[in-house]
Amino acid sequence: MNSWSLSDIEVVSRAIVSAPSVHDTQPWDLRLDGTHAEITERRGFTDTPRADRVISCGAGVANVELALRALGRQIETDLLPDPRRPELVATVRAVGTTSPSSTDLSLFSAIARRRSHREAFADIPVPAATVADIVSAAEMTGVRARLLAPDEANALADVLLYSADLVRHDTRYQRDLFPWTSHWLPHGGHESVDTIHTVVTRGVPDSARLAAAIEGETVLVFASDTQESIDLVRTGIAVERAWLTAVDARLGASILSHPLRVDDSAQRLARRLNLPGHPQLILRIGY
Repeated sequence: MNSWSLSDIEVVSRAIVSAPSVHDTQPWDLRLDGTHAEITERRGFTDTPRADRVISCGAGVANVELALRALGRQIETDLLPDPRRPELVATVRAVGTTSPSSTDLSLFSAIARRRSHREAFADIPVPAATVADIVSAAEMTGVRARLLAPDEANALADVLLYSADLVRHDTRYQRDLFPWTSHWLPHGGHESVDTIHTVVTRGVPDSARLAAAIEGETVLVFASDTQESIDLVRTGIAVERAWLTAVDARLGASILSHPLRVDDSAQRLARRLNLPGHPQLILRIGY
């Protein structure tokens, strides 16, 4: 017996469609049946790293959880619950009814307002208490969100430039890979070409300027304990919760993950930051 009304189905469907995903591919399927929701990974993508697709599915899970709680459902979530179905990312079961918390309602409302802000942020510091709330929202087994210290901006800049140098002539990686004109260098002075929404970078920015731009922002590095699918799903859940918390605080944000997929860039960043685990993505936040 299906317990989902048409309005329930619309709310949950809109929530998962609004989740961030690599290149907006939405690499998931949603099935509502009985008293549970199933999120499965859609296979067949060949032009995006699988880690990014699984993280994207995790973000979708986070939004489904929020939507169900906003609908007044008590929920229990099982991640990768069936070894016989490796494509099954999560089962979210409604196990009762309850009044949604004010936090749940605030974050659910933030889903519709979440956008990738890839321009420069205003020169206004993000309060430490707000940063702490965002980091706290990302707390999850198998994942850690690390605030980049000002004196670590050079390390991140070096790794980003290392990645850029490796791939600047490799068209396989250049789709939206290093849009320097929209992340940290609004008027970069390097050569880039936007053809059919594909950013091709032929040059790399100046290291000192890049480090200075990074140092002027609030940057979180998300790292997973392992490269296993379970921790990638958890990373997606954690970063979406953090992002929505930022939106609820009237902040903008954007994610950069592609440079960490190039060669040994992620390992280099982990060493430079003395960061346990595997760096998966970078979240910029600001006004």
